[in-house]
Amino acid sequence: MTNILRTAARSLRHAVPAGAVAAAAALPLLLPTPAQATTSDAQLYVWATGVNVRECAGTSASCPPIKYAQIGKRWVTAYCQRQSSEVVDGPYRNNWWVQVNAGGPIGWISAVYVRGGDNDQPVPGLSTDSDCH
Repeated sequence: MTNILRTAARSLRHAVPAGAVAAAAALPLLLPTPAQATTSDAQLYVWATGVNVRECAGTSASCPPIKYAQIGKRWVTAYCQRQSSEVVDGPYRNNWWVQVNAGGPIGWISAVYVRGGDNDQPVPGLSTDSDCH
């Protein structure tokens, strides 16, 4: 049985190009390990109109709205979230900010305008700070 395996292995070595063997050997190095893997982007619904998309998370003067970037009542691609200044709109308040792409520049909106979640709580299912772009 061992001779059969050796003969088969010899045949395979000659049948498979050396580049393919090297590529197969390198493949595990290219795949993300669990520590490197990130959660996938999420699709979130913005329930308000005229929501400013900001350059960074927060409402300070150093975090201005992006010129001509307002969104409302639509689905957006969200990447991550982090805590910053609190935004209040009627009975809703939240100190979490969500990094989004709504078909324009990538920027930040207050989580208070995202459907789902509770006051001053992160958006469920969306990764936090470490996965932000």
